[in-house]
Amino acid sequence: MKNIYLWMVMLAAVIGLSGCGSDTGDVYDHQADARWVYFLQTYDDVTGRYEGVEGVYYECGRDIVGYTDALGAFSFDDGDQCTFYDLDDRRSYEYDRLYLGSRSDGSYAVGDVPYNCASGWSGTTDTKGMFVFDPDYQDSRSDGDICRFGL
Repeated sequence: MKNIYLWMVMLAAVIGLSGCGSDTGDVYDHQADARWVYFLQTYDDVTGRYEGVEGVYYECGRDIVGYTDALGAFSFDDGDQCTFYDLDDRRSYEYDRLYLGSRSDGSYAVGDVPYNCASGWSGTTDTKGMFVFDPDYQDSRSDGDICRFGL
């Protein structure tokens, strides 16, 4: 009877621990604390990988401001409008296209997000999270396009 009880405890421990861990490596998921985290990304068609766009100044809602990190991560609260500044030709492999993703590896795109850029480009992100901007746009506020997203 003792052996059956011991086997049941060990089996329960194995089953309980089998959901721990993951094989996502350094993939950073999309929610941290009470704020959401998405990723501003570019696509490198040579390597076939999405890469974070680092150093883009952004403002989300009333109280979140910062620069995207090495993964392209930015934080926001649900329902925020997020504005990105200085979107120029140094930001994208594809000249005038960038992407919104909910995972750092680009495996989950953020589609159907309405956006409007100062250059006149507007619409919604497509199923790959892609949006079009004008990298040559300049005004007194920015040395590249300024795009606002309704998240």
